[in-house]
Amino acid sequence: MSNISFRPADSFTERHGLFVALAGGTNSGKTYSALRLARGIAGPSGKIAVADTEGGRTLHLKKDFRFDVMMFDPPHRPERYAEAARAAEDAGYDVLVIDSFSMEWVGLGGVLDWQAEEFERMGSREAVKLASWIKPKMAHKSMVYSFLQRRMPIVFSMRAEEKAAKVGSNVKSEWAPICNKAFPFEVTVSFMLKQDRQGMIDLSLPHKMEGIHRGMFRDGDQLSEEHGAKLAAWARGEAFANQVLQAAGEKAAGLAFEEAATAARQGRDAFAAWWNGPGKEMAEGAETSKRVLVNPRRPELQAMVEAAENPTGPAAANDDDFPGTLPGRAEG
Repeated sequence: MSNISFRPADSFTERHGLFVALAGGTNSGKTYSALRLARGIAGPSGKIAVADTEGGRTLHLKKDFRFDVMMFDPPHRPERYAEAARAAEDAGYDVLVIDSFSMEWVGLGGVLDWQAEEFERMGSREAVKLASWIKPKMAHKSMVYSFLQRRMPIVFSMRAEEKAAKVGSNVKSEWAPICNKAFPFEVTVSFMLKQDRQGMIDLSLPHKMEGIHRGMFRDGDQLSEEHGAKLAAWARGEAFANQVLQAAGEKAAGLAFEEAATAARQGRDAFAAWWNGPGKEMAEGAETSKRVLVNPRRPELQAMVEAAENPTGPAAANDDDFPGTLPGRAEG
């Protein structure tokens, strides 16, 4: 008889599936912000574990935050990071901060060092270059898969470096986290921090957020315990998450309507141009287009269009000419 069983999803109330990544250059507020988020995730009396990979730098903040720390000395093999996360979860910690996770990739004995060792062991020939990546990359993948099994939230603090990127015919500099290039896709949310705006959310920089999280994190906000608490509530599936989504949707709909109304007051051509142009764009903070959000208020917008076209006469009674709509529903 099989011992496999299923439970209603809403019966799971523990935290699950929560990874946060903060990246930035020197003095960008990574560690401080990571510990603020961790305190919010753990709660006022929760236990925070810190894996310090940079010689005890997190101890500079021991008067500001309460946490337990392990000194993560070289070698920075991926399996040791997996082991640290597993040990923290087994010990009952509410959240783990790894500072700096970049050492898994570039630290002494990390993935890049390991590949160089393998390459030298194989004779340093170009023909073996790809083969020299097999062991370190497999170990990195195993570490990621081990992280994915953790129910304990993990906050990854990472260094970042400025790189040149070609955009069309131009070359511009961009900040990128120092880690395996695929790792940022594994996290729930991520932010890039800058030295001149320490610990502040800047959505013009590379970041990752799902639709619902856009209601939690606003451009210009200082990352705080409140953000951590909101993420923890979402990870537990609490009703708060639905409230955030509803609030974000209402805000997005309001902004979209203001934009549509501005075009409608300029007449039919201006509104048609908005409807078939900017109106098709995804609304910020919502997972749908702007014109889908404004569609329930079609009569108001149509009245504005008619008033602009015929300022001395009554607004039209129907909206048959409303650009781009289907009966009772806007196109996506």
